[in-house]
Amino acid sequence: MSTAEIKPPPSRVAVSDIKYQSTGQGEITREFKSNVRGLRGLRGLRGLRGLRGLRGLRGACQQVKDDFALRLLVPKQTGKTLDAQPTLYWWVSQPLSEAEFTFILDKVPDTNNFEFSDPLIEKTLKMSVSAGIQALPLSQVEPDFRLEKGVEYQWTLSIACHPDYPSLDIKATGTIMRVDSSAQLSAATEYTVEEDLPFVYAQQGIWYNALDSLSEQIRKSPSQKLRQARVSLLEQVGLQKVADYGK
Repeated sequence: MSTAEIKPPPSRVAVSDIKYQSTGQGEITREFKSNVRGLRGLRGLRGLRGLRGLRGLRGACQQVKDDFALRLLVPKQTGKTLDAQPTLYWWVSQPLSEAEFTFILDKVPDTNNFEFSDPLIEKTLKMSVSAGIQALPLSQVEPDFRLEKGVEYQWTLSIACHPDYPSLDIKATGTIMRVDSSAQLSAATEYTVEEDLPFVYAQQGIWYNALDSLSEQIRKSPSQKLRQARVSLLEQVGLQKVADYGK
């Protein structure tokens, strides 16, 4: 991607007009699968068969509603970060109590290499979460792990519903690549006030830093202006369901 000219926001409120500059090229890497209807059908079967049915149905999946959704807050194509240990963001449509999630991070497979190996990170995370946007710092998942520059990684968050029915897993997948900051971007961020950093990162296509800096501002000092800026950012990459929730 060619480096776009960085134009500073004309005023502090201009951050609400945040624009994510994506190349729009390459394979779509964002995926999600939530087969809750199928799960509901099997639950009914369990009720009919009693203990002979789905006795192994796991905790969190007994809590989900028919319209439950899990999303990773990532663009359709691979999102970029400047950080070795970025904070990843995801979203659930309803609260979950003591849910077990599986987090997996690995290099995007080489289509010419058919060898299989264990993922770089595979962790079970037991969490109680409220409905809405969640933050997952990579440093908390695996403190010693660092993303390499120029390497494309795939990360997945999933809820396993039953050991015998993997097709019922609820999961979402996205990709990330760590890149160097250009000289122009480095100069711009050095003299940019914190409130305008999301604008600058988004303009240069640095998705993960744009979302993180904006979300951190919301966490520290929530306002309708900041929330609307995040809604706009999410809408631009097609995460309408998440954006609608945040309005």
